[in-house]
Amino acid sequence: MSDCYSDDATYHMRLLVDHVPSMLAYWDSETRCRFANQAYLRWFGVAPEQLLGRPIRELLGPELYALNEPHILGALRGEEQIFERVVPGPDGVLRHSLAHYIPDVVDGRVAGFLVQVTEVTQLKRIEAQLLHEQSLRQHLEHHARELGALLAERGEMLDVLAHEVRQPLNNASAALQGLDSALAAGDPQAIVGPVERARAVLRQVTESLDNTLAVASLLARPDPIARDDTDIDTLIAVACADLAAGDRGRVQVERATTTRTASMDMSLMRLALRNLLSNALKFSPPGTPVRLRVADSDDPLALMLDVSDAGGGVEPALVPRLFQRGRRSRASGTPPGQGLGLFIVRRVMELHGGHAELLSTGPSGSTFRLLIVQPEG
Repeated sequence: MSDCYSDDATYHMRLLVDHVPSMLAYWDSETRCRFANQAYLRWFGVAPEQLLGRPIRELLGPELYALNEPHILGALRGEEQIFERVVPGPDGVLRHSLAHYIPDVVDGRVAGFLVQVTEVTQLKRIEAQLLHEQSLRQHLEHHARELGALLAERGEMLDVLAHEVRQPLNNASAALQGLDSALAAGDPQAIVGPVERARAVLRQVTESLDNTLAVASLLARPDPIARDDTDIDTLIAVACADLAAGDRGRVQVERATTTRTASMDMSLMRLALRNLLSNALKFSPPGTPVRLRVADSDDPLALMLDVSDAGGGVEPALVPRLFQRGRRSRASGTPPGQGLGLFIVRRVMELHGGHAELLSTGPSGSTFRLLIVQPEG
């Protein structure tokens, strides 16, 4: 009865191990195969009976054996091994596998080790899909946050624009009404004042619009700037031409270099230089000069534009946040602004790989520097 049961159990045990998809085997202390199931035929194209007595090196081949050898030696030291491996099959298909080496310890001596290798290719595929979906979701969430921040920035810019432009437009309307009255009275001398006031206000409105639209564009700009070889004197000329006619003569240019051209985005640098000059003129006493010094640097290779005013200096509390958006001076006697000018200057310089900095400030004036880094070669 026991023999019958034993034969029946052996039959079902062999049936079981030959039908599981995992490779099951036993390798002795000399790494020779003592048992293998049918899965080895599917994975390696070798029947179990062909493996008996053969060393594991012959089954795996030199490359795969070299990868597995540390785990084989570990199992023979009595240390359980669990690791992943890509196993090439006879059909050329690469199978991702999870291998488990279990030492067989008899009377304190390692007699060999059991091997179970399970294919996890499908799991790896699912894992890769999940990672891809997770990455995609994170990308979409990041994009949504960026879009939300961008919409908030643009909304804030519209609020700034509405606030900054509404009052100047009212002032322009009042100036034009005064002009209508002067025209009706037929007094040519009375016309001059209202015309000049209207021009000044419209210039202020134009500058506010330019800066607000520029900030909206710079904040959303995903692409690198397009640099061109630009004539430095032309840059200075167009930046000065953007200033009020009465202020252009106050800008004194000093050249400390013979360099005639530099690589830059002309439109952006025009905006940055104009804002810096306008800021210097605004904080300098009427009629005093603003100096623009042109020089170059070898380390790093760069064009330097230094703008010096004759104002009373930057408030100490404002210095650390000087180039942040929305920061403005509270000095008496200076016209109100959006706090965008120096922020635009900083952002333009960052796009050029350079920077804007406050070199010095004090009761006799302040000096700002634009460092426009030049491409090598």
